[in-house]
Amino acid sequence: MYEEGTEPNSFTFAAALGVLAEEGVSGRGRQVHTVVVKNGLDKTIPVSNSLINLYLKCGNVRKARILFDKTEVKSVVTWNSMISGYAGNGLDLEALAMFHSMRLNHVRLSESSFASVIKLCANLKELRFAEQLHCSVVKYGFSFDQNIKTALMVAYSKCAVMCDALTLFKETGFRGNVVTWTAMISGFLQNDGKEEAVDLFKEMRRKGVRPNEFTYSVVLTALPVISPSEVHAQVLKTNYERSSTVGTALLDAYVKLSKADDAAKVFSSIDDKDIVAWSAMLAGYAQSGETEAAVKMFSELTKGGIKPNEFTFSSVLNVCAAASASSGQGKQFHGFAIKSRVDDSLIVSSALLTMYAKKGDIESAEAVFKRQGERDLVSWNSMISGYAQHGEATKALDVFEEMKRRKVRMDSVTFIGVFAACTHAGLVEEGEKYFDIMVRECKIAPTKEHNSCMVDLYSRAGLLEKAMEVIDNMTYPAGSTIWRTVLAACRVHKRTELGRLAAKKIIDMKPEDSAAYVLLSNMYAESGDWGERAKVRKLMEERKVKKEAGYSWIEVKNKTYAFLAGDRSHPLRDQIYKKLEDLSRRLKDLGYEPDTSYVLQDIDDEHKEAVLAQHSERLAIAFGLIATPKGSPLLIIKNLRVCGDCHAVIKLIAKIEEREIVVRDTNRFHHFSSDGICSCGDFW
Repeated sequence: MYEEGTEPNSFTFAAALGVLAEEGVSGRGRQVHTVVVKNGLDKTIPVSNSLINLYLKCGNVRKARILFDKTEVKSVVTWNSMISGYAGNGLDLEALAMFHSMRLNHVRLSESSFASVIKLCANLKELRFAEQLHCSVVKYGFSFDQNIKTALMVAYSKCAVMCDALTLFKETGFRGNVVTWTAMISGFLQNDGKEEAVDLFKEMRRKGVRPNEFTYSVVLTALPVISPSEVHAQVLKTNYERSSTVGTALLDAYVKLSKADDAAKVFSSIDDKDIVAWSAMLAGYAQSGETEAAVKMFSELTKGGIKPNEFTFSSVLNVCAAASASSGQGKQFHGFAIKSRVDDSLIVSSALLTMYAKKGDIESAEAVFKRQGERDLVSWNSMISGYAQHGEATKALDVFEEMKRRKVRMDSVTFIGVFAACTHAGLVEEGEKYFDIMVRECKIAPTKEHNSCMVDLYSRAGLLEKAMEVIDNMTYPAGSTIWRTVLAACRVHKRTELGRLAAKKIIDMKPEDSAAYVLLSNMYAESGDWGERAKVRKLMEERKVKKEAGYSWIEVKNKTYAFLAGDRSHPLRDQIYKKLEDLSRRLKDLGYEPDTSYVLQDIDDEHKEAVLAQHSERLAIAFGLIATPKGSPLLIIKNLRVCGDCHAVIKLIAKIEEREIVVRDTNRFHHFSSDGICSCGDFW
């Protein structure tokens, strides 16, 4: 136009500014603004409205307000632009104030005015104002406007008044468009109405309304009422599987049902994978404990030029917390998070804290906790639980007291950590005190987990009568976990009759559970009742119940090695057994005598000593001693509880070798220091 000598008018500039506003090109917009002023057209209504709209869409609210205040003649479009612009920039209260000013200036409201303000009511959950606006909509004759109806439905849904939202929807005769149907489905899901949401989705299909990507994404959150495979079939028919939005929702649904393979298939079919899709798939691998797959995926993500966010790091750190993961991997990802400047993010720091605590590095977990600028409940609970598992009962209870001082709202998980700390340290009176605080002060009703913790606390301390009182006072029958706790305590405290009862309860509930047979068998063996032990073993054979094999794992140079009792499969077996013989001589020089009561076989004492010397954790430690530099710490993971004799031996080995040895069994972490002391205080 300029080249041909044609002068643009106000409508030309309004059109050009409208395009720039949609593109969000604020720099070019300012250039056009300058030309507008030069041409003296900035006061005209179309241009003025377009300029205000441009600055609002580019986030420059202050400049838009200056132009608005300077505009002498304001049309309804001018006011609507300011209201929707404020709302679009997250300034809901300012948008409401602008609507109030509009009413004071006696500007007649349009359909767009009502739609914008009703959306504000939804954001602010202002039910009464939404109802007043609904009345005005009817008065103005706009009640049939589809945008207004949808906005009202969303407002009622957000305010948890689904009956009114549904009444509005029924008034349309279920003839709404896909946006309306999706809004209703979403509303029911936000208000715990999964069944109603799924019914509406099916009705929508029957009415011939084709779901869009948002509909599929929303309805897939209705697990377990809806089957992802059922929706998946529909998604395939409508070619939405390759959509990032639908694909991510679908794989997330499969992840929540622990179907990582199905999730991976969906992930591979998504065309443009965004960071949300990558993070969701990583979360799936974390949930299923597939460490190698998760680490490989993270590597692919970064190689593809996608920048991981805090959710991605949180997922991969959760993977690194698994027992099978290398302890070095978590530290590497921690370094990557620092480089990416997301390590201070609450979700990342909480994941780091949990990861270090689970991998036996309670000092690093503590350091992360102390550095946290803000803490959520997950951080507090993880620190309490971490200290408890590592035998730091005093520190765990100190964190709890700090929570009380800061008036942090506690939940049931908080107290499970507190009870674990009391249990591992034998603090019976303290456990009773905190149970009272939970019920009386925090108004938290005891759950199965809490009662199980109290049974464990009393059982370990030998107070089996009190443990049985807890069981008798429960409003529901005790599960196998509680009876297994009682049975284990009966074995330690020589309560054969009660142990027999506990074993019967477990076997009746879970006849395939090997733990009950083994504990009962061991109890008979310890009391020398080999006849009864033989009966239990025979019953196991008849029912084809297999005893779980005891494994111990140790990581050396980023590679994990597994050992069974008496294992001779390792390439360095000769050196390992030579090291064990050397340790055996040095142990006897210190006055160690094997406690053969832990060998529950009817064999002579010499053979019992040989069996003890070849327990899986001792083999793993011997390998660690010959395969790592002198003085470096060792971390052993065990799938069963460490026996009392091995516990005594590892204390002496740590002292002899001047090393810290950490053993993680099914119950807790044992930190054996180089001065021959264990963090459990022998309350193992």
